[in-house]
Amino acid sequence: MPAFIRLVLLVSLFSVPALAAEEEPLDEIVVTGEFKGPGLWRVTRPGDSTNHVLWIVGEPLGLPKGMRWRSGDIEAIASSAQEILNEPGVNMVSDEKIGVLRGLTLVPSLLKARKNPDDKELDEILPAELYARWLAQRKLFLNNTKRLEDWRPFFVAERLRTKAMEKLGLREGGVVWDAIGKIVAEKKVPVTTPMLKFTFKRAELRGKIKEFLREPLVDVECFRTTLDLTERHSDGEWVKARANAWARGDLETMRSLPPRPDPNLPCAMAVLDAQVARELIPSDLREQTEKLWLDAALAALGKNESTFAVLSFENLLRPDGYLSRLRGAGLEIEPPN
Repeated sequence: MPAFIRLVLLVSLFSVPALAAEEEPLDEIVVTGEFKGPGLWRVTRPGDSTNHVLWIVGEPLGLPKGMRWRSGDIEAIASSAQEILNEPGVNMVSDEKIGVLRGLTLVPSLLKARKNPDDKELDEILPAELYARWLAQRKLFLNNTKRLEDWRPFFVAERLRTKAMEKLGLREGGVVWDAIGKIVAEKKVPVTTPMLKFTFKRAELRGKIKEFLREPLVDVECFRTTLDLTERHSDGEWVKARANAWARGDLETMRSLPPRPDPNLPCAMAVLDAQVARELIPSDLREQTEKLWLDAALAALGKNESTFAVLSFENLLRPDGYLSRLRGAGLEIEPPN
């Protein structure tokens, strides 16, 4: 995501007026305790006499905050690894330093960027059935506030997602990294995060923001998928069944449950399809980041006796995820026992 869009998003999330004090609390979905979770995927090169291994653990999303991941066997493997491989990221930096004062002068424009062009409101942009679903979610998670009605669906979706996860007592990742982070600190295991880097010109930043203010986003699908996500997580039985299946390491049950909607791709594409974004970053961003991770994994497998990778659990269940790419590279994969 372009740096200035990322900044717009941060501004939008942290500058919303406080909701009314009489807001009714929701019941958190409670599943607590320490669990082993699923095991590891074991990746090797056929016929490799060095016996180098890439171990992969899945980082689950949307689990209750009371759950803690504790697996002595897996943590021992991470402790003995020569490298820990993280998911890839994208980093956009300015060709010149943007000082604090200059950054503050951009805030008014950034705040405007979250508003719909031509002062349109959500009921004018969204299909009727989708707007009706939004009203239900607005009442459930946002105290029925009308302060977001003139925001772009992209920014409303992110706000809704954040508040829903908070009110339901769910966490967006971190279960595995809570434990792995301690190992990294104690054992000084090197962590590699494959990073795709782009540079934008500071002199063009204000102009790009102004262009963005005028351009509508194709973000209805982003909004729809986010509602799918918050509605699914509002189903306490689904959340508990999924959390318990993960805790037992029951991959078959996890695959059999209705999948967790993932708004990340449609929301990213809503921004990447904007003219401003097309001028700054390539259209095949996802392909490039996935290739970057695959290259890093192959390099680690070649040089390390043991490499430990942390990937999104949902990605590992996808037929077109990273496991598929590793198989396509000729590697052998053993699923968790």
